[in-house]
Amino acid sequence: MMYSLALMDDHQVVLESFANLLQTAGTFQVAGMATGEPALLEVLAQQPVDVLVTDLIVPGVDVLRLIGVVKSQYPALSVLILSGSVDPAQVRQALKAGANGYVTKTADKAELFDAIMAVAAGRQYIDSRIFTALESPSETADDDLLTERESQIAGLILEELSSAQIAERLFISFNTVETHRKRIYQKLGVTTALGLMKHPFSRKLMKW
Repeated sequence: MMYSLALMDDHQVVLESFANLLQTAGTFQVAGMATGEPALLEVLAQQPVDVLVTDLIVPGVDVLRLIGVVKSQYPALSVLILSGSVDPAQVRQALKAGANGYVTKTADKAELFDAIMAVAAGRQYIDSRIFTALESPSETADDDLLTERESQIAGLILEELSSAQIAERLFISFNTVETHRKRIYQKLGVTTALGLMKHPFSRKLMKW
């Protein structure tokens, strides 16, 4: 049986590499790829899709909200989060939002394929690397989550500076800022600058 998949990530090269990997399984057909919400909704509207595989952090997209939107429009659609984060709090947020599974980007090909097959069959799948951590709440303090540079950049985000402006101020590349931004959002469990502003830790970040 062939399963139809939709993929979403903010990096086109990641999408293309992932699509090529999925083709080696012989059981997956990539219906479409998207780097943002409008493109994803267009893919889902064009043909039936069994599984949406998406990163949890996509700049400009509230993925947790989007999960609810697509699940309401396409009740038969399963959603698998493919993320670099192993934070149990984020896993819980994703599952609460309606995701059927969560797998980390460090998973090998076999586990990734198993995860897709599991959610396509209507089962829940949690990456083995974070399953145990879900049994108890995280005791990691916010202060220990961010590096000094991440705290500095988070503070500038809270000042409403764009990534380009932050790059210019800190004498680093735009891509480096975007990478830091993504990691900050992952660590704090937010998906937008507004979410960062509402986070309790934002008061500490403003000192930067």
